Formats: sequence, C-alpha cells, structure tokens
Amino acid sequence: MTFRQVLLLSRPRHRIRIAVLDDHPIVALGVTTYLHDYADFELVANVATIDDLFAVIDQGRCDVAIVDFYLPEDRLDGATFVKRLRVHAPRLGIVVLSAARASDAECICHRAGANAFLEKSTPLSLIAETIRSAVASPRKFFVIREGKIDALVPHPREDTLSAAEVEILRHIAEGLSVTQTAERLRRSKKTVSTHKRSAMRKLRVSDDFGLALFLKEKFR
Repeated sequence: MTFRQVLLLSRPRHRIRIAVLDDHPIVALGVTTYLHDYADFELVANVATIDDLFAVIDQGRCDVAIVDFYLPEDRLDGATFVKRLRVHAPRLGIVVLSAARASDAECICHRAGANAFLEKSTPLSLIAETIRSAVASPRKFFVIREGKIDALVPHPREDTLSAAEVEILRHIAEGLSVTQTAERLRRSKKTVSTHKRSAMRKLRVSDDFGLALFLKEKFR
C-alpha cells in the first residue's frame, strides 16, 4: 500500500475543516483561495487574531489550524501561543506557516506541540499534503526537506552551546548590547563578540532577527 493510499484511508469521513490565522491578509487570502479548490478540504474561517481563532475552535468547527508563528500585534505569539492552542484543543492539527526560517523555529514549534512547521515560501501543494499528513498521523511532526514532506524530531540546537556562549546569550536576551555585556562580565568586547558569532553559527542563525527569535523562546 502506498503512502498516498494510507493517507486516503486515514482521512476523516467528513472534509478536513481548516481555519487560517495570519495577520497578513494577502498571505491568508492566497492560502485559503488555493486550498478551497480541494474537494477534501472545507475552509471554515480566515481570521486575523488569536481570540477569533479560539472562538472558531470553541464552536467545534475546526480539525486543523494553519497559524502564523510571529504575531507581534496580538496578545500571544511564538511558542506561548502554540502551547496555549495545544492545551485548549488537544486534538486540533496545528500547522505553523511562518516567515521565520525552518532552522530558527522547527524545534521550538515541535516542543510547543505543533504538528508541522512550514516556511511561507513552501509551495502551496506541499501545504495541502502537510495538512493531510497532520490529520493522518497526529503524533508525528512534519517538515519540508529537499522539496518533500518528512516526519522527524528536530534536535535542539542549544545543546551544542558552551557555558560561556549561553551566559553571553542570556545577557543579550535581557536587552544588553555586546558592549554592555562585556562591561557587566568584565570581558573584552572582542571576546563577547566572538562568543556571540560562535553561538549564532552553532544555532544556524545568520542575523540578529533569527537570534532574537531563539532568545525570546529560550530565555523568556
């Protein structure tokens, strides 16, 4: 039996009811318009706030929620939001669709209880297949690797950090600059900067945005 046949047999008898949460209307419209053409999907809501999504879920109208990870204008975002959503709806399929890079957010989303993480650059056809995979295998975590859906457990990147790197990142997470961190730890600015660059390399983040996302979830 092929993987596709397994998915077909595993789907619920009713159409998969999907709600989309994204604070960028154009992104949400593009996703919902595309998925609307699939016979096995039913788009039940396209919302822009967390409270609106919870209202849809409380009405029992949703099997899968496609949600953004970074919602700076809302009362929750990131791992806190995904964790709250998982507690609120234990059987809900949670597919995170985010502008964050996979290397920055996959492990965070997995730990928070999501069923999948997709970058917003993911082809729409793969988003559809990921939704079906999340419904068919709710205990697995799905990502995209080399243009294909894969089920895996992301490894935490922070395990590779040295004690000195963790100490410096902890201070940066408090809002201190490299210079301020060096002054507080009584180390040279060059040493602190070197440890920061080394930590970013190990974490596979190439800019301060990716680092800020990691720090927000690690040291919140």
